[in-house]
Amino acid sequence: MKLLPLVTICALFFISCDDPSLDQQGDVDEIVDPIENLMELSSIQIAQGTFNNVTDNIDLVYNNDGLVAQVLFTGTTSVSYNMEYASNNRLETITKVDVNTVIYNFTYDEDFVLVNFTDSNGDEVEMQLFTDTQNRINRVLTTVTDVSGVATQSEDLRYLYNANFNVDRINSLAFNGFTVNAYSELTYEFNNNPFRDMNDVLRLLIFPEFVPYTRYVPITRENFTAASSSFTLENSFSFIYTLREDEFPSSREVVKTESGVSTTTFEIFNYL
Repeated sequence: MKLLPLVTICALFFISCDDPSLDQQGDVDEIVDPIENLMELSSIQIAQGTFNNVTDNIDLVYNNDGLVAQVLFTGTTSVSYNMEYASNNRLETITKVDVNTVIYNFTYDEDFVLVNFTDSNGDEVEMQLFTDTQNRINRVLTTVTDVSGVATQSEDLRYLYNANFNVDRINSLAFNGFTVNAYSELTYEFNNNPFRDMNDVLRLLIFPEFVPYTRYVPITRENFTAASSSFTLENSFSFIYTLREDEFPSSREVVKTESGVSTTTFEIFNYL
């Protein structure tokens, strides 16, 4: 399933547990241990084919408040993201710099976060990140207004959570808001998410390929697209983890299968 807006624009698509702008609450049916020490990623290396064939590096820089101030992609992808926060730790702007410079502005409402930016084509893009009663982002609605003033809904994604705060399914809806034209299904086993203490909006927008918006990280993902009166499997992913003693991954092997062909990528996680 192809996820467009900022997800695609960011080169690949919540607030930290103590961030007042989108506090995540614990499960009703599960006792959650308090987080004594924040888990902060320092970098991620991506290797193609073999573990030692590193082709990309992602570096994360934190400010004095422990918030991500900069994300740097180098290698086959060269792009930087610079974050600015308000005094209450709410994300105010992201400045993306590659060939062009794009500034993403954030406005907060009771039930959603509004993201506005002008893309490289000069089109005005508006993303609404809706939250549910648990303050989790459960819908992303994107509208693009071209230079002539014509507005078009480009994407409507719905995130369905299970009792463990993991996304079981992502539905991509047609413009009528009812018809599902593509969806993803994910499965999990118990491990810890290396992105768990990161700003929720950053997790969703900048790191979509890592599926960072869940409590745990997935072991499988299958993406389906509509075909006639049914759905066809477009591609699938399987994830094999090497875990540290604290159940956070030190690396994972990602196997993507599409049209009968499988490719392998390795991701190495480094922490502060």
